[in-house]
Amino acid sequence: MGTGNPYPDQTSANSATPWLRGGPPVNVDLDGLREYARLLASQQADIAARSGHLAPLSEMPAGAFDGDVLGEADAIRAGLMANAAELSTYLGKLAESLGNVANAARTIAESYRTGDAVSAASLNDVLFAFGDKDAPRPAGLPENLGTTYLEQQLSGTAAPPPANSATWQEGPVTPVSAYQSLQTSIGPNGERREVSTVIAPGGVTTATTRVFDRNGETVTSSVTRTSSRTDGPVRATTVETFGADGELTATTETRERYEGTTVTERTTETVDAEGRTTALTTEKVDPATLGSTTSTYRPGDGGLLEETNRVTTGPRTPGPVVNG
Repeated sequence: MGTGNPYPDQTSANSATPWLRGGPPVNVDLDGLREYARLLASQQADIAARSGHLAPLSEMPAGAFDGDVLGEADAIRAGLMANAAELSTYLGKLAESLGNVANAARTIAESYRTGDAVSAASLNDVLFAFGDKDAPRPAGLPENLGTTYLEQQLSGTAAPPPANSATWQEGPVTPVSAYQSLQTSIGPNGERREVSTVIAPGGVTTATTRVFDRNGETVTSSVTRTSSRTDGPVRATTVETFGADGELTATTETRERYEGTTVTERTTETVDAEGRTTALTTEKVDPATLGSTTSTYRPGDGGLLEETNRVTTGPRTPGPVVNG
């Protein structure tokens, strides 16, 4: 049988939160608060971008211990993949938390945007910014701000997810003609995404993606055109992306160099409409050992490319010999 709390007075003192019931006004530097929100949102985006570099942590164990393996190897694979999944979840929650704090800071700043540069915000305003339903709405907050994403969903004002979001429920691909197909996907709140793909006889593939809100209105529209060419041992694939106005927004080119059937070099570069490189990935493979080094580059503060990630894979171990 359990015992009662031997320290009720100390527990009450340590867990009491009288400061939540109000207090003296808090001075808020609105310019500094907006900058704080901007920096937090930037960190959220940075974490989201860099998390993609960790994909090998789960992909490599799955490939290294694929097929029929010893129980010990299977346990190692499961452990490594579980650790990678936990790290991915942690980074996702960290990015989400930074975004929440950024939104709260922005909400407080917007509540006092019509006042002096330094204003007094009550703790109720802070509680409202963090989603406390019992806190009154700040008087100066614009009517179009201050709703949660769930409230936006219920009211039908939430924006549809991005076209490349994993939340779309992809539907079947329906042939329209010998060269054209259509895929319709449904979003989490009744939105619709249509991807029309046309493969020309010359091999050029054009995909038109349109996203519609729950009322059937077009929200976004984009076109990608993919073409390939081969020059000796080098195969190049170019993907051009166009906006709704038909203007080129980005071009991604992947160049692969072969030695026999083995890719020994792979370079993927993305440039914007002005021809500036926004992303660069290089991969070099030793044709003898099949070990590889993959480096990722992004523009730094000065605009020059800086290496942001490097993954090195050692020589591949020989597989089992199968007698024919």
